[in-house]
Amino acid sequence: MGQVIEPDRVFGTLYGVAIGDAMGMPTTFLSRSEIKSRYGKVNDFLEAPLEGSVHSKMVRGQYTDDTELTIALARAIVRAGRVDPSAVAEELLKWADEHDVLNTTLIGPSTRAAIEGLKKGISYTVTGSKGTTNGCAMKITPVAIFDAMASDRMTVEDVINACMPTHHTAISVSGASALCFAVKECLRGEREISRIVNASLVGASEGAKAMGDPRSSIEARIRYAISISNSSFDGFLDDLYSFLLEPHGALTEDAVPAAIAIFAHSGGNFRDAIIEGVNLGGDSDTISSMVGGLAGAYSGLSMIPEEWVRAIDSTVDLKELGRELISASRL
Repeated sequence: MGQVIEPDRVFGTLYGVAIGDAMGMPTTFLSRSEIKSRYGKVNDFLEAPLEGSVHSKMVRGQYTDDTELTIALARAIVRAGRVDPSAVAEELLKWADEHDVLNTTLIGPSTRAAIEGLKKGISYTVTGSKGTTNGCAMKITPVAIFDAMASDRMTVEDVINACMPTHHTAISVSGASALCFAVKECLRGEREISRIVNASLVGASEGAKAMGDPRSSIEARIRYAISISNSSFDGFLDDLYSFLLEPHGALTEDAVPAAIAIFAHSGGNFRDAIIEGVNLGGDSDTISSMVGGLAGAYSGLSMIPEEWVRAIDSTVDLKELGRELISASRL
């Protein structure tokens, strides 16, 4: 493996997050049977359903808070030159004010509680003390880019700092570390899927050790998810959907293992991985954004379908943001 971060992999990571998020947006919190009856099989971007969806009235190719908070974390890292929890909290509040997110249904409960606490003047060191949902793992890829060549110890410390304002709990740090370690391995040029999966297991274990035993072992949940061996598209997704503990929730112990299992099942193929993610159901925008970040780091932007890249409705130059992260990174 090389010792230089390839910009193409960094761009693939960031675009992968956005593509998975935007394509998974319309199927979020639908069940497998609802997706099949409503869409058959989702192969491309769709308009959001207008009735009763948390993403009602969004447009084709529009991403959600998963990508927006990934961008906010990246900006915090670039601005501070390190993963500084105070800068993370400041960017979170800036984003919340710009988008008036407390008056929407677009954010998860842990992030909402943290924003409310920060606005009341509560310290960022405690606002995330009850955050257990998947909101830290969903935005963690900028830490993987920043720490692509850093030690495991440094990476866990940076994951903790990234999670601190919103998700400063063992389960969230363990899950975010699992995904971060896997993306790091891809950015380093690893091609063996089994080694990338193993990196996620190491990350889950190291994150748990740093924070104390979580209520549910992310490492054990990943092992369970990747043991699902059904080779058919529908069979695999049906089995993986049954694996989810709370399909209509946002559990770290569901989203992270599901994303890693999809990546492994697809063999790292970006198109296949995204299509599996968005057709799974449950918290599909978040799961698919994780899948996209991982598969994008593995394949690079050059291997992502051009029409999907063009479809992203982005006001942010993700390539420029990627270059800034590379410049700031621990090389």
